[in-house]
Amino acid sequence: MMVVSNFCYLWSSSFRRLSAHVPQADVALSLLTVAETFTFAASLFYHTSASAASTAVTALLGDLRLAHAAHTRVSPSRLSGGERRRVSIGLALLRDPGVLLLDEPTSGLDSSSAFVVVGCLRAVAAARGTTVVMSIHQPSTRLLSAVDSLLLLSRGTVLHHGSLASFDAALLSHGFAVPAHLNPLEYALEVIDQIPHPSPFSPEPKSAQDHTTKTSDHHRPAMATPPSLSCTSPCSQIHEFVVLYKRAWKVVYRSKQLLLTNFHEAVIVETLLGTIYINAGYGEAGVQKRLGLFAFTLTFLLTSTTETLPTFVTERPIVLAETAAGLYRLSSHATAATMMFIPYLLAVALLYSSCVYFLVGLCPSPGAFTPVELPVLAIGVLESSVT
Repeated sequence: MMVVSNFCYLWSSSFRRLSAHVPQADVALSLLTVAETFTFAASLFYHTSASAASTAVTALLGDLRLAHAAHTRVSPSRLSGGERRRVSIGLALLRDPGVLLLDEPTSGLDSSSAFVVVGCLRAVAAARGTTVVMSIHQPSTRLLSAVDSLLLLSRGTVLHHGSLASFDAALLSHGFAVPAHLNPLEYALEVIDQIPHPSPFSPEPKSAQDHTTKTSDHHRPAMATPPSLSCTSPCSQIHEFVVLYKRAWKVVYRSKQLLLTNFHEAVIVETLLGTIYINAGYGEAGVQKRLGLFAFTLTFLLTSTTETLPTFVTERPIVLAETAAGLYRLSSHATAATMMFIPYLLAVALLYSSCVYFLVGLCPSPGAFTPVELPVLAIGVLESSVT
């Protein structure tokens, strides 16, 4: 593992194929459980083998100590901050990256949760041979004990790259004695402007321990690569559509407030309009009433379609993060979400029209529901008008 202070990433296309990035903000759908979140992502990465996807999810739950929360929803009210952070790390680890980059993974966590997160990262680095690089603010001595290598940057210049013990000696060589109540890195961040910058032509001395670490990292064990990362093209768009369609249905089904609000609104509006325009009749006054009913109906149905927008707004950060990580195409998500909401809005429209249609008295004959007979009726009207 390596800690980097104030680093930036060169995010080239070749580097993105072998690395994964975990942002500081946790991005995961709160209506899905931990196991479902991993399963949906694994079904896209391991699209050629369902058993491999299940094995990867089971191993990930064990490595990140999330087996006890496998069937708990990823919600701030049900999972702790450390558990949600480990879910975000698990989504990145499903790609089995060679390099894992984390942006302040311990920010906002208490000391115990932060130590569990760092401990899981160290275990993952040892078991999977993954190089873990993370930035961190004000680390405790307990967290630094889990770090193998330290990289300190200031204004684009490397001030130190090596072990924590060698860093303590480097500070002492510059005349900075670390106080007893502070660890070397925490003290270095306070006096970083006073540390002399090395010459750009003088190489930084490397300790024997650093050489040993580099040699051992060179022979790290090779890990199996997910099928989606072993080839140049991602999984098919049809497979992405199927997976995202199932996930969208699960999310909408668990949005109880959205479902109840839309269906109750349809019942209330149909009852009000049905009683206002009840038995409109077929005369000139009835035609005017029908036009008013159709205007209110179109307004209600159009308003019902806009009520699905909050769902897209809520999922926007998650979709952007998942598409940036190469999990699926943006067009696949847009198509799946659209096709999912079409039957949902159709059910709302049928519930609305089932009552108001007969209260107003809009052509109760069965022939009105068979569009095959409409051309025959139109021809009969033309013939009668000609004769």
